[in-house]
This record gives sequence, C-alpha cells and structure tokens, in this order.
Amino acid sequence: MADLTLILRPVDLPGDSSGLLNLDTSFVTERIYSVEATPASFALVESAVEPPLGKSFPLQDELGDDRLWQQGFVAVDDSTIVGFAAVRHEAWNRRAAIWHLYVAPAQRGRGVGRLLLAAVTEYAQQIGARCLWLETSSVNYPAIQFYRHMGFVLCGLDQTLYAPDGEAAGETALFFARDVIA
Repeated sequence: MADLTLILRPVDLPGDSSGLLNLDTSFVTERIYSVEATPASFALVESAVEPPLGKSFPLQDELGDDRLWQQGFVAVDDSTIVGFAAVRHEAWNRRAAIWHLYVAPAQRGRGVGRLLLAAVTEYAQQIGARCLWLETSSVNYPAIQFYRHMGFVLCGLDQTLYAPDGEAAGETALFFARDVIA
C-alpha cells in the first residue's frame, strides 16, 4: 500500500453519491462454492467454473434516505473513491451487519479492504455490538476468501433467499460472523 495516498473517512451523502456510483463493485472468479445438502447437514464444495463468472453490485438504489445501512466509510485515493463499506446496527441482538464492502479491482490486495473492515470494527465497538455479521453469495469466491482470511466463520446459509428468477438464481446466501474484539 506504499504507493497509495489513501484517506479513510465516513461517507458523506449525498456528496459522495457520484463517486460511489462510479466505484467498480464487480468481481470475476474461476471458482465458486456449491451447497450439498443432506437431511441433517450442509457442505460447501469448491469447484472451478469455465468460463469465469463475473458479477457487479450496482449501488444506485443503496444511497438514498431509504437505505438499510446506517454508517458508511469510504477509502479515497487522489480524490477517487476506491473502496466503500456500510454497516447497520441491529440493536435487538447487538449485531453490526455489514451491508456493503467493495474495493475497486485495481486496488484489491493492497490493504484497502482490511482498512475498511477496521473502520467497521471500530464503529461496531463504539455502538457496543458483540459481533460483525454479513451475507454473501456462494459464487462470490473472492469475498468468501477475504472474509475467512479476516477471521469470519460461516455461521449459516439460506438456499431460498435469492429469487429463483432473479439475478442470483441458483446461488445460495452464505452468512458469516466474527466477534467484535474491544
């Protein structure tokens, strides 16, 4: 990260909207997870995909006053937003749910995601959350690998969360959690 002049700060809406809408939230992967189910268990099975699978997560419906997250952070390099994380405080169970975590493809592997996650963790500590929790798709292999590397553990799944006729048809929602360390 030595070549980055990175600034990490709270998101400013609507001021950051344009920069967030220009953030490349896509990923491409040659590996995915499938879910094998038995009557008493589930197993994640890693497999190769050819051609590589790519997806993007547009943010245009996620930045208005009706958004479901409460606190966001941006990573800015030379006035360009290169990363974004957003979190929602779920007071009833003292959980901080990560709603978004994206790093521009050219910045991946340089510590930007780690810094955004550190900001989310600090926020979770400030609000008294006991854990961080998130959902991602079984095909988002790069995100799953990142979250596992950052100490998140698979804590559940939902094979019916995504609409069978929608963009995520055939995918399984995977849930990960990590304790918040004060």
